Amino acid sequence: MKKHTKYNCNISKQSLSLCLLIISCCVVACKKEAKVKIEKEIINKVAPISIKGLQERSYISEISFEKNLEDTDKYKSKLISYLSDSLKVHALVTIPKSEKPKKGFPILIFGHGFHPEPEKYGVSAKTGKDWRPGDYYRGIPETYAEKGFLVITPDYRGHNISEGFEYTQRSYLASTFYAIDVLNLISALSQLEEGNTDNVFYLGHSLGGDVGLKTLLVSKQIKAASIWAGVSASTIEQVLYYGKYYDKNNSKITNESIQNYKSKLNEVIRNLDFEYDINAGDAINYIEDIEAPLILHHAQWDTSVPYQWSEALASKLFTHNKKFEFYTYNSKNHLFKDENRAMAIQRDLDFFNKIITTKINKNGN
Repeated sequence: MKKHTKYNCNISKQSLSLCLLIISCCVVACKKEAKVKIEKEIINKVAPISIKGLQERSYISEISFEKNLEDTDKYKSKLISYLSDSLKVHALVTIPKSEKPKKGFPILIFGHGFHPEPEKYGVSAKTGKDWRPGDYYRGIPETYAEKGFLVITPDYRGHNISEGFEYTQRSYLASTFYAIDVLNLISALSQLEEGNTDNVFYLGHSLGGDVGLKTLLVSKQIKAASIWAGVSASTIEQVLYYGKYYDKNNSKITNESIQNYKSKLNEVIRNLDFEYDINAGDAINYIEDIEAPLILHHAQWDTSVPYQWSEALASKLFTHNKKFEFYTYNSKNHLFKDENRAMAIQRDLDFFNKIITTKINKNGN
């Protein structure tokens, strides 16, 4: 009878443990590889006009002199231009005539508000002539310049003679493109020999407040910012408020009516060449990333931009333990006038100069 050889197929416990360890390591490695792949895909899908998209991109530009403008006993002004996303954007520069500090004048960027006819921004309604910053904002850049700040007031793309009018037609997304213009301007500030790029501040009014918040979420060069009656609410809150504002039959709001208010924005988003979630572009959702101290001003009875938006912003700043001051004015003026304007400007100057002084004392120069 044929004899069969017996083979020992038993695996030792030690060998089995080793096999299981190898398999486990392979599974973990595969999971890590898959996770990295997913993260890369997410990064690639970040919309360029989302807050994260703005934070990930780079900004670089060069300033060109255009022409000299107004010249008074206390300040002089000139028009400059620079490129922002290949668009030629102009800016008004108002320079103090007081003695220039050793390192130059502190710089204040003034972000103006919404203009219903962007190409007429800075044009005097009285004379029809170009007279930046225009009748409405006349006296604001000049006053800060008289107090020792070099003030830069960018047009934003599509305003006055600055290129890119099509961007002004992008509904509630327009302010993000204006923020890009401000960020490109900041990248070129060192080319202004009269200014001190160690002391850069921002003042934004109305829509300029939205522009400013988005700018602050990207640039760490701004030491502090002031927001006057700022648009700070989420996009959908803006859609609802301004939709009702212009709707005569606004006593009842439904999903359908809000969709109707949002129709132009929906069309703009559909025409983008990337996917976009409006929540990802709202500065109010990223307040924890802001580092610069803020001073807020708002007239309590303002209807152009509701006072409650500044209250909500102040609440967010408090929640995230950010440094801020919030001032209320017993007025209905969207842009402060007379005593309220003088008070707001003085509060800004005190706020900014305290930061400058603290920095000087800390550094010893």
